[in-house]
Amino acid sequence: MIDLRKEPPNVVTVDGLKELLEEGWLLCIYCHELPELRGPHYHGIWYVLAIEPKERSRWAALITQRTRRARQSAAIGNAPQADLAFREIRTLSTVFTMCKDLGHSIPAAPMVPGQAVIIDSKAE
Repeated sequence: MIDLRKEPPNVVTVDGLKELLEEGWLLCIYCHELPELRGPHYHGIWYVLAIEPKERSRWAALITQRTRRARQSAAIGNAPQADLAFREIRTLSTVFTMCKDLGHSIPAAPMVPGQAVIIDSKAE
């Protein structure tokens, strides 16, 4: 379903992700690495995406904040792709916190690499 090898511009910052979700896009959590239980917490790699509901092949992945150099380059329209990196969520509790911060009342995350879950539980 999701090809993470795609190059930008299929990326958004946290603010851009919030805007897409407000426009009706779906929140998707993608498991990239098998989670491992360490003490009381699961550690792995998850990615957060927004998926266009009517055309699910359209998506945008959450990226880390750009460096100052990348922001300056973007301002003139030539941000190097190497400066853009998917934001890796490393713990299950961080995935749940992000879901809550994005307004979803029932967080979820897949626990098998290659699987994704769409969360449709906006808080009222």
